Order: sequence, then structure tokens, then C-alpha cells
Amino acid sequence: MPNSFRLLAQDIIALADAGDVSAAFEKLNEGVQTLPEEPHSAFLAGCLYERLRDWQQARRFYLQSLHLDVNAPRIWHRLGIVCLEAGDLDGAERALKVAIQQKPSEAPYYVDLSLVQARKGAFDAALENAITGDSLCPDHVPAINNIAHALQCLGRSEESLPYYDRAIALAPENGVCRFGRAVSLLKIGNFEAGWREYEWRWRCCQTPRTDLSVPLWDGEDLTGRTILIHHEQGYGDTLQFIRFVPLLKTLGATTVVQVPPPLVRLLERMDGIDRVISTLDPSLPLDLHCPLVGLPMRLGLTPDTAPECPYLSVPVEEQERVGGALRQSVVQPPRQPELIVGLVWNGDPRPHDFVATQVDRRRSVPLEKLAPLMDVEGIRFVSFQLGAAKNQIAETGLPVIDVTDGIVDFADTAARLYGVDLLISVDTSMVHLAGGLGLPVWMISRSDACWRWGETGSTTPWYPSMRIFRQPRSGDWETPAVEIAGMLRQFVALYRTNLAAEAA
Repeated sequence: MPNSFRLLAQDIIALADAGDVSAAFEKLNEGVQTLPEEPHSAFLAGCLYERLRDWQQARRFYLQSLHLDVNAPRIWHRLGIVCLEAGDLDGAERALKVAIQQKPSEAPYYVDLSLVQARKGAFDAALENAITGDSLCPDHVPAINNIAHALQCLGRSEESLPYYDRAIALAPENGVCRFGRAVSLLKIGNFEAGWREYEWRWRCCQTPRTDLSVPLWDGEDLTGRTILIHHEQGYGDTLQFIRFVPLLKTLGATTVVQVPPPLVRLLERMDGIDRVISTLDPSLPLDLHCPLVGLPMRLGLTPDTAPECPYLSVPVEEQERVGGALRQSVVQPPRQPELIVGLVWNGDPRPHDFVATQVDRRRSVPLEKLAPLMDVEGIRFVSFQLGAAKNQIAETGLPVIDVTDGIVDFADTAARLYGVDLLISVDTSMVHLAGGLGLPVWMISRSDACWRWGETGSTTPWYPSMRIFRQPRSGDWETPAVEIAGMLRQFVALYRTNLAAEAA
């Protein structure tokens, strides 16, 4: 490799380390214009672009290097990594498999492949490759963590704990391992230890607030004090954990809750909350603050001891007016009364977050996979689906009526839920909304279920009105769809029996 490009690379790294990323990009973009036609220079250019987090350009130069020398497992490995970072899981898997084929003794290749396969939902393969990586390089923390994570996603969280413990013994401050251990503890129902370990989310996947000058509440006396409880994670998390806030009121606190605007109107109706805001006024007098999901640990509560449902509400007149209007819009008399079932089949893809997007791909079901439900007589299906996924109604031609027009927030949605007899939804904020209102909801859960639903069973102590239908394996939506269709037939038969009894 010519010394001139190597020296240029040193300058680019120095600029990047100094925080002048734009200057580093400018110098690199100029340098590659006269890049020598040989594999090492192209590889170095790819490494520089990777360092600057330009995944597409890194991929371009790694491919250029491989075009000049295809037998280069190190470059195949880096190509796999940048494909992973860019969200191209299939490309990442292909590249890493080539790297392993060319050099099967490298533990990191197997470890990174196991990560990619876990993101795709191929958890058995992810486990196998993580075990291989661990055997090639014992005490390699990423390999041990990947074994634990794969076991957790396979519904074997109890088995995952010794691996998390082993990884943490080697790296006690590793936030990824500690947070993974928290999830396994919560999935098996060990909430006391799980809540404590869940605080490691701030060292793993969440950013703590830095705009608050008041101290974090750590369980001390709240008498006469004003505490800010603030939204974290997604809408569903807030809808689930908001139930704990009124308990702070009973401890003598004045409670201020900060949530995104779509939640404000709904939560303003809750007893035990003094004020709901979406934007924090710096002049607001506060004594303490606490992230919402941190409440059960500080209060020493579990799902079995949490406040009961319903804890969310809609004014009776709104239930009747809005819910009644929905029913009239989809079933016109004098037709025989039909059951009205709401559907939500997609979550929020969050395209700005590749990891969240990949989870959403596993939890969301294409509407066409729910076609067996449409074969059940006596049901009118309505859609509460928002976003681009609602286009699937027209694309599939399935008999689903969109009832989302005019919805601006969760209070609107909550009122419309009173117009349906049942909500069927994938694991999104909608199941928490229906559950918090005490309305019947059937949730379709991905095989690597969220910690809050545990690993087995069709019920949850979080929401007594919920029934869970679980994927037996990742990607298999056919099995729960057939099971739900069978339950719907029973539901319709019971409904018709009750109608006949009332008419007699």
C-alpha cells in the first residue's frame, strides 16, 4: 500500500478523534479519488468509512477490495459488520458465512454471525454459532452473552442465567450482559432481582435525562414533596406503568407526569395524578424525579401486587357516543347483529433505530396471514392500524374496515374501542390501552416474547382481560391464526346463544 494513502489515513483518524468529522469526511472523499487499484488500499478506505459510520461507502470499498482479492476472510468479516449496521441482515449473514468458510478457526466470525441470526429470529442457529465461538475462544464475553441471549429468545431464560452470570463475572460493568440478565429474570418472574438489574438499561440501551437539576428519587419519604414521573421507552410502557403513579400520591407526594402529547388527554383523567404535561417548564417547582419504569422497583411491587385494572377510563358519554357511532358505521340495521372485532397487525417500525426495526419485523404480522380469521361467520372486522401498514387492507382485499379517520391521540382511540366487542392485536401499545381500560384483548405474541408476557401461558397478571396467543417458532403466524379463528368461532357461538336467550 502506498505510504501516501497510509499517511492520509492517519490524518483522517486524527481529525475524527478530535471530533471534526466533517473535515475527516472531506479529506477521505478527496483521498479515495486517487486510490490505488489494489486490495489493501480499498480495504483501508472501507475501514475509514466504517470508522466514520458511513456504512454504504464502507460496503462499497470492502466489495471493491474483495473484487481484487476474493480470498480475504478478514474483509468478508468487516463487510458482514457494515451490512449489519446498515440493517441488511441477509447481506450480513452471507458475508459472515463466507468469512467462516475461508477461516473456520476465528471465534469472532461465529459470534457476529450469531448476533445477525438472532436479529433475524433464527435463534437455534444463533445459539449453535455462539456455542462454537465460545468453544474456540473460552471466556470471550460476547460469545457467552450471545449464548445467553439466544436461550432467552428460545424461551429458556432459566438456562440463560448461568451464562449471563459467567459473562458478568468476567465483565462486571458490561451493561449489555447486565440488562440481558434483567430481562431473563423478569421473564421467569423473579421481579425483585429483575427490577434491580433492569436499572442497567441506562448503561445499555437508554439514555438518562441530563436536563433535570433535581435528584433522582430512590425510595425516600415523599411527604409534602413534588415528584416528576417521566415517560421512557414506548407508548406501551407508559400505558402499562402509569398505574403505579397514584401510589405515590398515597405516600404524600404531589405527582407531575410528563408524557408525549398523544397520551396527555387520556392520562389527565387518572386519579392520583395532579398534573400531566408534555413539555417541561423549567420554572415548575420540583423536588425529585423518577423514570416511569423505575417505579415498581422503588415501590417493591410485582404484577400480582400492582394496582388492578381498569386504571384508565373514558367518560361514559364518550363511550356511548363515539363507540356507538363506530358500531352504526359498520353494521346497519336491520341486519342481524354481528360481533365487531378490532385488528392491529403491525407495530411502529421506528426506521431511525435498526435494532427496533428488526424487533418490529418479528412482532408484526402481514395482514394476509390473518385471512383465516375472515372465514369466521358473524364477525365484522375493523382496523385500528395506523401508519403505512394500513395500506395492506387495499393490497390484500380482505374485508376489513378502517375506523382510524380523525384519530389524533390515545383518548380518541380509547373511546372508539368501546365500539368493538374484542381487540386482536400484535404486541403494541394498543394491547396496553385495551388492557388498562379493562376491555377484552387477544394479543398475538412473537415467539421471543417481551419479558412482560413471560415464556408460557395464555394469561397475564398485568391485564386480566387479555388472552395471549403465542408463536410456536419465529416466523410462524399460521399456527396462532388458526388457533384464534377457532376461538372466534366459539366466541360467535356464545354470542348468538346469549342473543337467543335474551330474545326468548
